[in-house]
Amino acid sequence: MQRHENGTYDRSEQDARVFARVAVVSLLLGVVFGVAVCWRATWAEFRWVAPAGAAAVNVFLVAWGAWLGARAPVRHEDRAKATRFSPWRRRYAFVRIVPASVRAIRPWPWAVLVGSALSLALCVSTFPVFERRAHATTPIASHSVAIACGVMLALAFVTLVTERFFAARAGESRAPRVLTAALRAALAVFLGAAACAALYAWAGVDARWLAFIVAILPAAIAAEHALRSVLAWFAPPATLRTPLQLVDSALAQCLMQRPASPAEMGAALRHRYGIDLRQSWVVHSTLKMLPAACATLVACAWLLTGVTILRPDQRAVYERFGAPVAVWQPGLHVGLPWPFGARRLLDNGAVRQIVISGTTDEARGDASPSIPADARAPEQLNRLWDVAHQWETTQVIAGGTGRQQNFETVSADVRLDYRVGPGDADARAALYRTSDMAAMLRAIASREVVRYLSSHTLDALVEARQTVIAERLRGAIQQRLDTLGSGIEVVAVVIESVHPPAGASAAWHGVQAAQIRAKASVAEARGLAAGVLGDAAQTAHATVAAASAAAAETLGAANVQQTTFAADVAAAQAGGGAFAFEYYLRNLARGLQNANLTVIDDRLVAGNRATIDLRAYNAGDAAGAKRLY
Repeated sequence: MQRHENGTYDRSEQDARVFARVAVVSLLLGVVFGVAVCWRATWAEFRWVAPAGAAAVNVFLVAWGAWLGARAPVRHEDRAKATRFSPWRRRYAFVRIVPASVRAIRPWPWAVLVGSALSLALCVSTFPVFERRAHATTPIASHSVAIACGVMLALAFVTLVTERFFAARAGESRAPRVLTAALRAALAVFLGAAACAALYAWAGVDARWLAFIVAILPAAIAAEHALRSVLAWFAPPATLRTPLQLVDSALAQCLMQRPASPAEMGAALRHRYGIDLRQSWVVHSTLKMLPAACATLVACAWLLTGVTILRPDQRAVYERFGAPVAVWQPGLHVGLPWPFGARRLLDNGAVRQIVISGTTDEARGDASPSIPADARAPEQLNRLWDVAHQWETTQVIAGGTGRQQNFETVSADVRLDYRVGPGDADARAALYRTSDMAAMLRAIASREVVRYLSSHTLDALVEARQTVIAERLRGAIQQRLDTLGSGIEVVAVVIESVHPPAGASAAWHGVQAAQIRAKASVAEARGLAAGVLGDAAQTAHATVAAASAAAAETLGAANVQQTTFAADVAAAQAGGGAFAFEYYLRNLARGLQNANLTVIDDRLVAGNRATIDLRAYNAGDAAGAKRLY
């Protein structure tokens, strides 16, 4: 590029400078957006960053190719002369040792392939990377997205100005036309990205579907660039006279097509099919009736604004000229059109739940996320109180041991299920007496929860049944809402947990275990004492019963003997000596009944006197005789 004597440049040199500036800016934008995609702290609502970066990379490739094509050619003599006297000749002399086959490789197709691959990677990252990240709900995220939306709109405006600049010069050469098509594609992507950010920042909608749709256009253009660069390897060098042939996109050129006018469409129909719409009475009649038909459609559409269809889970308060006149139930209703009549929708029996134990920002989160049945349970559903939970609140309450007073802390996770009352008066009250229903319920319920917790000790709260606590809280909250005339019905108070803080779980478990062991020891000692006392009572009762039985038997035997003796005395007095001799014989026979006797008679052998052997013999000898005296 050479400068003239008057200080100006050639037209090609000026174009090259402009193309270089566009390429540098596009490259910087691509780098910034690529870093934002790779940044681990990128929120899910910034998923539109990836297609915007891909569009910037596509514009960079086109601007770089235009810059390469717009450089002024250098003659061979000038190149040789500059090389001969260049001070850098010796420094780059090592290039000569590179093989000719390597030096023959064309770097531009490889550069286009690398850039296209990078653009495709950014578009593909829109799907797997951001799909795994949670939707941020903090105010900082919302404000950041709003600021990013403004920045993207400003970038889209700059892109539009640049596109108009090159569109004005599209008829002069091919480079401005190709760059204009790439800028129009980038403008569409930037506007789509700004729409994604606006939907989240002001409507609270996670428009991931729009980000996926926006990513399709730069991905298709990058795929076409990659395909052109691969095909260029198999094409002769003569066919690729300009670098723009690799980055010229047929898809982007479709954005350059100007919509045809009715006259051009009629001329095309006459030329191709021989249809002349100028002589058709249907077309003339349609054109004459078109204003009246449009006015009729607008009037019908305006009248239809007075027709309302309510689903079974909806009801509405109908306002006529700003004053509420009726409460509409589910079904079809007809009223005055807008702005004379208005409908304010309400829930019809829908039960909602809010977390009243956490802070306002924490309560806005999903307290009960929907998960598949076979999936792993998330951490927020872990109800063990030795782990701190997101929606728990810690309250300082009074405590006491004996006559000493102290302070204790308790953690509680309390939810409130509520709905708008079924009556018409409840619907009006909920609509006109409450500006923020959830905030009012959370404030009232939090105050009642704090009041109940502060009026009980920790032991009483832990030992009490949660259903009893929930019923008392529900009654207190409902009484306060009825006093305010809010029209809200408290369905239930759900107490997930009431326990000491998670940091004191180990100490609390130790105390509870010690109390259980102490009670078990006392119960075991009492059981042992009861067993010993029962055994002693049983032994004493058995001894007394045995003694009583022995005494009764002895007394009975004595009575029998006394009666027998008296009878014997009477018989002896009556019978004299005969009774005594008979008595003697009877007793003798009774005593000798089982005895082994040996009768010795001295008359058995004549001339010999009987002798009595007084020696001792063992019992059961051969003769069977016992000891005799």
